Amino acid sequence: MTNMKKRFISILLMAVLALTLGLAGCKTETKVNIDTSAVDKAISEYLVNEIGKQYEKADVCIPTLHNISTNIVNSDATVYGDYWVENYDIKDDTLEFVSGGNYPGVFKLTVNEKGDMIVTDFQSPEDGEGYADSAKKLFGKYYEDFAAYSADDKAKKEVRTKAIAEYVKANGLKVTQYHDYGWDPVALPTK
Repeated sequence: MTNMKKRFISILLMAVLALTLGLAGCKTETKVNIDTSAVDKAISEYLVNEIGKQYEKADVCIPTLHNISTNIVNSDATVYGDYWVENYDIKDDTLEFVSGGNYPGVFKLTVNEKGDMIVTDFQSPEDGEGYADSAKKLFGKYYEDFAAYSADDKAKKEVRTKAIAEYVKANGLKVTQYHDYGWDPVALPTK
């Protein structure tokens, strides 16, 4: 029986060693429960505070987000999308467009020591003739989705109108429409 016990213990130790070595080679990813609304909030704040400051002051600065893909691993997020910063003056019940621009690109975010999502990096395609090639490189496997959305004026108008309506409601503005110079005003949904 003693040999059998030694043999059993030896087999057991070998199994433990093999399991330990096997697990040592594995990489585990601990997922943090990051709410995508926290990601959107951090991106919106970045657009208003960092990009919005490049424009002349207006009554309001409204970010518009269209995330194509949000990838979250551990406490980090990478978000691919099409983003706008638009500034408006309030005239009666209308937001009058003053300035703004389009900022497609990729955001890198992380959770800081306070537990808040913050933007750590933002990259956008090159301007001018290098735009298409740099956008393909930047968006990678998401490029086709990005290009399809960029070419869809109806979808962009719907996303923009929804973002403006949400901003108006969240900030208690007495506004019923927005207006771009040279175009008819666009009524905001009442929901």
